[in-house]
Amino acid sequence: MHRDIISMTAARIASGVADGSLGAVEVARAFIGRIDALNPVINAVCTLNPRALEEAEAVDRRRARGEPPRLLEGVPFLAKDILQTRGLRTTFGSLLLEDDVPGMDAVPVERLRAAGAILLGKTNTPEFAHDVNTTNPIFGTTRNPWDVNVTAGGSSGGSGAAVAAAMAPIALGTDLGGSIRIPCSFNNLAGLRPSPGRVPTWPTDFAWDTLVQHVQGPMTATVGDTALAMAALAGPDDRDPASLPYDGTDFAGATGLPLPGGCRIALVGDLGRLIPLDPEVASLVAAGARRFEDLGCVVEEASFDTSELREIISGTRGFGMIARYADRFAAHGDRMTRPLINQITAAQELSVGDVTRAERLRTVYWHRVRQFMERFDYIVAPVAGAPPFRLDEPFPTTVGGRPVDRFQDVFLSAYAFSVTGLPVMSVPCGLTADGRPVGMQVVARRLADTAALAAGAAYERLCPGLFRRPELDPATLDPAPAVVTTPGVVHGPGGSPTGSRDG
Repeated sequence: MHRDIISMTAARIASGVADGSLGAVEVARAFIGRIDALNPVINAVCTLNPRALEEAEAVDRRRARGEPPRLLEGVPFLAKDILQTRGLRTTFGSLLLEDDVPGMDAVPVERLRAAGAILLGKTNTPEFAHDVNTTNPIFGTTRNPWDVNVTAGGSSGGSGAAVAAAMAPIALGTDLGGSIRIPCSFNNLAGLRPSPGRVPTWPTDFAWDTLVQHVQGPMTATVGDTALAMAALAGPDDRDPASLPYDGTDFAGATGLPLPGGCRIALVGDLGRLIPLDPEVASLVAAGARRFEDLGCVVEEASFDTSELREIISGTRGFGMIARYADRFAAHGDRMTRPLINQITAAQELSVGDVTRAERLRTVYWHRVRQFMERFDYIVAPVAGAPPFRLDEPFPTTVGGRPVDRFQDVFLSAYAFSVTGLPVMSVPCGLTADGRPVGMQVVARRLADTAALAAGAAYERLCPGLFRRPELDPATLDPAPAVVTTPGVVHGPGGSPTGSRDG
């Protein structure tokens, strides 16, 4: 039965707990057992919630009393380790917060719990969520369930790998420049970068999150589960003054919405040569976009001017790096990771004039994209220009056999839409010849989060076989080599789950 449970969607689990065919404790035990079996190799979960089974027991008692089921009753979930969890260690992947135990839940954690979901634990992240690979000096490196020798992506790589390995049906991620979408692409998942303000952000040092917003959202195996999670996550909260008001949006029902009549879709490819694009990735994304023609959509290859995007990213991202980390760097730079140090020191070279110029260019860029989307209902683009890269080698120096100066430019296709604030769905579009997942972005118009979900769901109905997890047998998985060996998780007396350190 446990094998059946871990393959269930969040919607199926919630339905089963609601009608009594499943018990919340039974479900939680199944997923905790899955974490026990696979996490020593995958290293996606960095801290387990020692109260998970108690919380599941409370759900079962609630149902036994006849109380009405909530939206996500008994559904296990995981939260990225930069999202605060009350009474459970939240490290941000940083030695500076290695033993920090918050006294509150972040809003997304709070809302999933209020909807009946059970927090199983925290997922691995690079330090303060600023790297395209998920590794840190506390917990080490997360591996990809599709190929344990390649990256799970970043910065929500722990969440992506955990859902792909069926350690939970829902995991929370965060996304500034692609940190939900990149791990979704690399792990063959569905996920949404919501419109800024759609999911409130609290606690945070910057209530208005000036310039490009770092949003929070769900990562799942199906579009339906992404929509279901959004139904619990979305809505205003006065603790976040930038949160959007409730407008009657039915996120759970969004997957049944029809696409607009005469729907037009722009396939933007390499975004006007912005990104190095692997031919296999280009082919898979183009094939994914063309599937919409089966619904009567018109798919057209087109693009817009992205020539100023690097300067926009440098200035707007640099502002955030200084705001959040300059003081920490001055006091504790010797304890920070090299990828974060590099980004902070680069940001320190910027002037106020550089930042304001970047924001002015972003305004011009926004209107360019807005006008482009007056012709199209959706944009389809690669999430990344290359498939997942190997963990045991430096960044590749070629993409699709062609030399590149900066491999990281393959990720600019995600950031190209972050700076606009448009809602973006990430969906799978196939595997490369050597079995590495590739994902594509479906970008909707401003504030049209449900339209992004509707397009993702329509696509999933057309090609359900693409929405799958890898077949994993713990007995046949190679143990983690020394370069990615991690502390892992352990169990306390009586088999109750605890983190690798007490939290």
